[in-house]
Amino acid sequence: MDMNLPVAKDGRYFECVDIIDRISKLPDEVLGKILSYLPTKQAVSTTILSKRWEHLWTLTSDLDFSDTWLLFYRYKNANENDCTIKMRSFQDYVDRVLFYHGGSNIRTCDMSFRSKYVASSLYTWIFAVLTCNVQQLTLHCGFLSCWYYQLPWRLFSNNTLVDLSLSGNFVIDLPTYVCFPCLKLLRIEMTMFVDDDSFERLLSSCPVLEDLFSQNLDGCLQILNISVPSLKRLCTYTNIFQTKINTPCLEYLEIGNDDAPSYLVNFTSSLVHANVGAVDIYLLNAISQVECLILTANDMSLQDIIDDPAIPIFKNLKTLKLLVHWSSPPDWKVSPNLLDSSPNLQVLIFSEGLVTLTFDDDDFHHFNWQRPESVPGSLSIHLKTIEIFEFVGFPEELDVVEYFLECGEVLEKMIIHRFVLSKHPAMNTAMEAKVKRDKVISEVLSMRRNCSTGEVMSFKRSSSSCEVIFTD
Repeated sequence: MDMNLPVAKDGRYFECVDIIDRISKLPDEVLGKILSYLPTKQAVSTTILSKRWEHLWTLTSDLDFSDTWLLFYRYKNANENDCTIKMRSFQDYVDRVLFYHGGSNIRTCDMSFRSKYVASSLYTWIFAVLTCNVQQLTLHCGFLSCWYYQLPWRLFSNNTLVDLSLSGNFVIDLPTYVCFPCLKLLRIEMTMFVDDDSFERLLSSCPVLEDLFSQNLDGCLQILNISVPSLKRLCTYTNIFQTKINTPCLEYLEIGNDDAPSYLVNFTSSLVHANVGAVDIYLLNAISQVECLILTANDMSLQDIIDDPAIPIFKNLKTLKLLVHWSSPPDWKVSPNLLDSSPNLQVLIFSEGLVTLTFDDDDFHHFNWQRPESVPGSLSIHLKTIEIFEFVGFPEELDVVEYFLECGEVLEKMIIHRFVLSKHPAMNTAMEAKVKRDKVISEVLSMRRNCSTGEVMSFKRSSSSCEVIFTD
């Protein structure tokens, strides 16, 4: 027996295991990769582990800085002097991180600031990051003030950026030379442009741009001119007077506006998916080749468009989702007209339900339902799935369900998401008094067959195999 082996309290011998810090023996580049998965503050805190770790955090390729914690601190501590001290400490921390990073390459950098204290350092910090060949840069400046801040001109002549996001109190005043040869994704939100030419020049400097998001653009923009031959995905939420879009390779379009501007567009046949709000007849004609369409509007504005004799035929449309904000009372004629214009439709979704659920004078806003004189071809030949959200069980809703089940000859599935009473306590009592939920389910299912006897009811169902699914 080896007398050098230690003895446990119970008399057993065990072999001594040499505890080795294997992680610290990994190569620097591997440790730097590991630290990149940590938030920057935690990566920097590893300096206390040992001399080996003292400068390893500078090898991280992902940095993030945010002062949002100061907002919570101010709620707890109203002392302005303490807040100032905390903020100065934060500024020193960011300065130290960028200084010791020593110009090493940065893959991603996320800067999100909401405190006025960092305004004086913002320009310097951005400039320092730009010297590190950053590939993905997110800048959010949510200062609660009317001041706008200039961005370094070096930002607009960048050979490494692939992904750029700008939002908040920034003013876009471009230098003479602007170039983003590698930029593929651009997000611009709540920023100020000095003129129409600035936005157009910015886009023209991105020869490989594929994804553009713009929202609430401020300043002197009167015309939003989006002309990007390489663009594949476009999301724009602005109320600018006129929007010109020339994107011959576009595959996905999302337009949301409170008031529909004037549109001049060119999508050709590449567009597959469109999500549009505040539509006009010109825009509908421009997107008539899509396979998936989401319409967001109030029912009156949408009704005016659908009733227009120039409404296009959506011959490729397979999925239609309606996010219609019903007026009081709504006139539910939109869907039949859309079905007539969508001869190959397979999936129909009512994301906002079929009724207006505004509680007023002990009643709910209902809608006027009139069956169309003829059955749309898509309903009788192609429509396979119908999904209805916020289903209450009012008689008008049941009439719509009955109509679809009666006319849907190839219908395979109807999914009904019931209105969740618990989420609307103010409506709860009145709703329960008007609608007996179990009875509603029974009535819908009886349109299929009598559950107890299995006999087909007098109600005529075109597709006896259609499955009706209720969910909460």
